[in-house]
Amino acid sequence: NTSTCAQTITIEDNVAPVITTQASDLTVECDGAGNTTALNGWLASQGGAAATDDCGNVTFTNNFAGLSDDCGETGTATVIFTAADECGNTATTTATFTIEDTQDPVVSTPAADLTVECDGSGNTADLNAWLAAQAGANASDDCSNVTWSHDFTGLSNGCGETGAATVTFTATDECGNTATSTAIFTIEDTQVPTVTCP
Repeated sequence: NTSTCAQTITIEDNVAPVITTQASDLTVECDGAGNTTALNGWLASQGGAAATDDCGNVTFTNNFAGLSDDCGETGTATVIFTAADECGNTATTTATFTIEDTQDPVVSTPAADLTVECDGSGNTADLNAWLAAQAGANASDDCSNVTWSHDFTGLSNGCGETGAATVTFTATDECGNTATSTAIFTIEDTQVPTVTCP
């Protein structure tokens, strides 16, 4: 005599993967080209995160959409990395990628002194042209454009209409980092008086 009973045994996975190592923030110095290699490497390694699951393999995805538009070529992105097991259970970890600019512009050509002969009216054209050209100085920055300013306030009171001014020219990048170069503008009088005889 026999009797039977049927039983269905179901193995299910409702447990999310376990994040064993959280994703880590990464800050890099601006290279002016988006720091693509560093960013892609960080994303590919899910910010250093790791996860395990008792029931199967774990795959990572992320929601990176782009960097914020900060000064120059800098920016940040807060990224959510999602670990998913083969049954669709997920766990997340979040980290931030930051491009910063802490480097001063580089002065490739320093400001040059200029000495002019007194014209009796302040040599205004010469002075203004020298200031506008930042005394010939040039500077560059890997991360942004550079703007120039100077601290000229006036000439010293020399003999006659002569004088001099020591001027500091400042190159500033879009993130506020600065570099300086100093030069002297001088008005001199080396000409002897002219005697006109009646």
